[in-house]
Amino acid sequence: MKVKLNGLSISAIATALPKNSDDFSELIQKFGEKEIKRIVASTGITKVRVADKGVCASDLCEAAARHIFKELNNDPAAIDGIIFISQTFDHIIPATSAILQDKLGLPKTAVAFDIRYGCSAYIYGIYQASLLVSSGSCSRVLLLIGDVNTPLINKSDKALRMVLGDSGSATIVEKGNDTLAFNIMTDGSGFDKLIIPSGGARYPANDNSKKETERENGNIRSDENLYMDGMEITSFCLREIPKVIDGVLEIAEWKKEEVGIFALHQTNKFIIDFLRKKMQVHPEVVPFVIFETGNTGPATIPHLFCVEHKRLKNENRLSKTVMCGYGVGLSWGAITANLSNTRFFDTIEL
Repeated sequence: MKVKLNGLSISAIATALPKNSDDFSELIQKFGEKEIKRIVASTGITKVRVADKGVCASDLCEAAARHIFKELNNDPAAIDGIIFISQTFDHIIPATSAILQDKLGLPKTAVAFDIRYGCSAYIYGIYQASLLVSSGSCSRVLLLIGDVNTPLINKSDKALRMVLGDSGSATIVEKGNDTLAFNIMTDGSGFDKLIIPSGGARYPANDNSKKETERENGNIRSDENLYMDGMEITSFCLREIPKVIDGVLEIAEWKKEEVGIFALHQTNKFIIDFLRKKMQVHPEVVPFVIFETGNTGPATIPHLFCVEHKRLKNENRLSKTVMCGYGVGLSWGAITANLSNTRFFDTIEL
């Protein structure tokens, strides 16, 4: 899917992280210091942020939204659309977006809905919010994106426990003068490469799904834990991401050399470094910022901006921004945008 949408502005971005981190000490005892150091060297991640028990993705997103409202003195009543994108909703039903509409004091006239996506969620979310605004249905949309994945990971699964963390984000998309270009792709044949096998209607949770067994490389998990085929996901990223970025640049009629920042989903250092080299761009144009937070899934792109925004503004890098997300589905996509007038806020902790 390739399209340009006009009359838009991404006006504000904020993120929230849990204050606590996982130090991996238990895994050192189980798998050995040499193996843990090897993983850290490959991923670049030394800690992952872990939400307290009972803290949901919606809580982190709510905190980020309230931070925007407070800092900009925005009236929640001016929001006429709310989108919540996550894989960790508060309940099976009702929609978490409806709960957040009430908690945040948004008007009852606001349209509210949930979307289920993971690491590509920021791309899908900006697209959906832009559709609402460009169609005239809404004038200002609050986009809330985040996940609390750590409870879904088996404590003995070093492959995921040392990579994935928790966070939430809030973004406001509203009427403006900018044009956004989108290039979005889907390949459901890879649905089983990043999955929680049980718990849905296809494979309901039962006694068998709770049984923990040893899998590849000594990892232990049940069918109710998150599973990732690391080799296949890495191959998918390295194969498809440069192409989807080239495609969105073609739609926007931008040259690669003109781009001030490529804000890629923060998977791990190996993938980010490989993509940068394949794209033949300088390191400062493709930041990696998740050393002490971990891959926080759908919120890594807004988190990157909240970490790097002062440097990016000082270096005038935001007028031509490319964002790219990729992951579960399989799904991936890229956006071009002018973020030079966007308000960014330092990440808060909850």
